Amino acid sequence: MIALALLLSLVAQDTTGLPPRARAMLNRFPTPRTGEVSIATRFSTDTAWIGEQVELLTAAWFPRELRNRLRHTPNLLPPALSGLWSVQAQANMSMAATRTVGGQLYDLFVAHQTLFPLGGGKITVPPAVLTYSVPASQSFFAPEQRKTLSSRPATLVIRPIPARFAGALGSGPTAGRIAVSWHGIGAPIHSGTPALIEVVLTGQGNIALWPTPELHWPPGMRVYPDRTEERAYDMGGLRGGEKRFRFTVVADSEGVLSLPRVRYPYFDPQAAAVRVAAAEPVALVVLPGAGGAALRRVLPIAHRDDFPVASQVVEQSWPLLLLLALFPPAWWLVRRRQRPARVAPVSTPRPEQELQRLLGNRGDSSPESVVIALRRRGVPRDEAEGVRAWLAAASRRRYGPPGSEVTPPPAPLARVLQRLRRAVRFTPLLVLLHVGGLRAQSPGDGFREYNDGNYHAAAVAFERAVGAAPLSVGLWRNLATARWLEGDDVGAAAAWIHALELAPRDPVTREEWHGAGGIPAEVRDLAPTVPLSRAELVLIALAAWLLMWLALAWRSRRVAVLFGTVALLGAAGGVLRWRAESAQRVLLRNDATLRVSPHPVAPSLGTGTPWSVAHVDQMRAGWLLVTTDGGRRGWIASSAVAPLGPLD
Repeated sequence: MIALALLLSLVAQDTTGLPPRARAMLNRFPTPRTGEVSIATRFSTDTAWIGEQVELLTAAWFPRELRNRLRHTPNLLPPALSGLWSVQAQANMSMAATRTVGGQLYDLFVAHQTLFPLGGGKITVPPAVLTYSVPASQSFFAPEQRKTLSSRPATLVIRPIPARFAGALGSGPTAGRIAVSWHGIGAPIHSGTPALIEVVLTGQGNIALWPTPELHWPPGMRVYPDRTEERAYDMGGLRGGEKRFRFTVVADSEGVLSLPRVRYPYFDPQAAAVRVAAAEPVALVVLPGAGGAALRRVLPIAHRDDFPVASQVVEQSWPLLLLLALFPPAWWLVRRRQRPARVAPVSTPRPEQELQRLLGNRGDSSPESVVIALRRRGVPRDEAEGVRAWLAAASRRRYGPPGSEVTPPPAPLARVLQRLRRAVRFTPLLVLLHVGGLRAQSPGDGFREYNDGNYHAAAVAFERAVGAAPLSVGLWRNLATARWLEGDDVGAAAAWIHALELAPRDPVTREEWHGAGGIPAEVRDLAPTVPLSRAELVLIALAAWLLMWLALAWRSRRVAVLFGTVALLGAAGGVLRWRAESAQRVLLRNDATLRVSPHPVAPSLGTGTPWSVAHVDQMRAGWLLVTTDGGRRGWIASSAVAPLGPLD
């Protein structure tokens, strides 16, 4: 029964899955001697050009009677390949033919591989190994005898492309019947608005090795290479398919642009000659846009830092705000747990002790030091001198002979103590206002380079400035303007987005952002839509929180619920905005190449799509480990990305 099931499973396999070129090779495998098993490996040709398609077939003849006795399927190990690109491989054997030899029925099983040579010279493929086990008798429990057969090595001679074709071929591939055409040119485009166009190649060969056509784009057009799509299929027994090279183009002004003539040379192995596939120039109509080209004029830059007050208060005074938010519930808990107790006699501190406490002078408490501290706090000279005289008299009484007369506190001392108490009461507010009023000076190199028209140097200077003052809306806006005029559209968009995160209602930033052309819609969606910054949402939530407790103290529950809802919404909005803005994200520039390791000569993992967003996982000197939205992960040079805000 086991042998019958094995037979049915092998016969049921698809014997028509071999391509025509591989099926034509079956007659090249001679039948073995009667009663024996044989294995052989053959190339479809003895010589081939670099890049030409070659078939490799491994075939094994099995007597039907022997195969019916096997308990396990034979194991075939195909030969290991070196210097050959495999695009189609059949790992399991399939039955391809049946013949009668000497009155005995034989089945032919094959494994197929489609290969493309990568270099010239002689390639010797090592033997293929066939392993099977034959039972010693008909009994199910009989031991099995393991047998191993190896094929002879197969040899293929690879001919290099003749040197006389090097100049005409360039970097062209080995292929056949290639056709090239423009796609996506049907409708006019608008200046400043990105549009997608394609160069499509179809033909025979290994489409994975077809390089990008060399194109000379017309002036006034910015071009960003996009993703490449491949679709392979069979073309009369030969591998081939379609390859689409996509480009995102942005025209700077209206008019008619002529897309270049495409010349794509390739080596035809059938004719042993260089052929050129060509597509004629195509006229592209550019209509007026929404002012994308007009924005290329020299824009005014901000000479003020423009620090948002809310951002400064939250970023630099958050401990004070946290204490302020915790004070009402803490006060409520203390009052709730407070129990009636005996009224203890209130001890009034001595005037000298209260004066030292208010001045914070724990070290030198001499009358002269006290006068200096009072004068620094704005106390008039006559009042300070009166306090000094009283302190000197009190010191003489304290250290003088017993029974000295007690000197009563003078009248100016009461006014001085009252003035100091008011100052201490408003100290937190003064500290908050002082911290909120901090300013960072931006370097003047950026302004000087910008006015001289050296926009690249201005952008570098403004990058250093925003690193020292990351809360300055003006500096981020200046960085965006310098990058925009330099031609770094991706970097300008990233700087504008962060400026809008700091000040969503800033009219100048909004005007520049909406007037900039050529920014994709998915990148514009990254800008905040709620006209409140993260810091403003936090302060609104804090104010509503305090007002809620005040309403509870006045026993107005409806008002408390209203302010509590506002506080909850403000806190939720602040948390969501904080999560979005604190994520380490970057925009990929045009030359964004993912690599295996942080080194310029490390193997490439492919190029990223311009304008796409990537998340930063790790940073090293000049390199970032990023994960793109498509799930690709690799190292990328920091110069090839534009951070959406400061990177920690």
